[in-house]
Amino acid sequence: MLRIVVLITLALGCSKAKDKTPPTAPPPAAADAASTVADAADPNAGSAGSAGSDSGSAGSAAAGSGSAAGSGSTAADFDFDKLSKEEKVKFMKTKVMPTMKPLFQKFDKKNFASFTCKTCHGKDPQGSKYKMPTPDLPALDFDAIKAGKEDPKVVEFMSKTVKPTMAKLINEPEMSETVHDGFGCLNCHTMKKKK
Repeated sequence: MLRIVVLITLALGCSKAKDKTPPTAPPPAAADAASTVADAADPNAGSAGSAGSDSGSAGSAAAGSGSAAGSGSTAADFDFDKLSKEEKVKFMKTKVMPTMKPLFQKFDKKNFASFTCKTCHGKDPQGSKYKMPTPDLPALDFDAIKAGKEDPKVVEFMSKTVKPTMAKLINEPEMSETVHDGFGCLNCHTMKKKK
């Protein structure tokens, strides 16, 4: 049940312009995401190294430097959506998993003891071709979240840790009240349909 609530609350601060809640707090301190992103796109880059620190920040898990895609481009040029399928898989394995797994496991060791592609991409990631958002994650009800009907610890974790960390990893702005075109909850979750 907690896992469902964790996934549901990724919605906080992500409901685009319709959401009238104040912007989320700034993300936790993290290493320079630009160099992390550049390394991830570099096919010659090594693994992400440390799986994270007990601080819960992405800092020690998301460190590195290098050139993007080995072509002399920089992290500012990095566009996850333009990566090939192979580059995306490598990026997920070497940057996203080593960064996000310790964050989720620190938050809830029991429910996230097994943290795999299925945690975010659903029950059959390969069959769905890793399509996001996935209907296998709980559909989000922003009204319920704003009304405080979801676990506040989960809401805080998803809005202040997961969303900003993923935004930095994929080199996109974090969606907020003032930034409507960026990484947000609906990149992973569908929205609950109103009756």
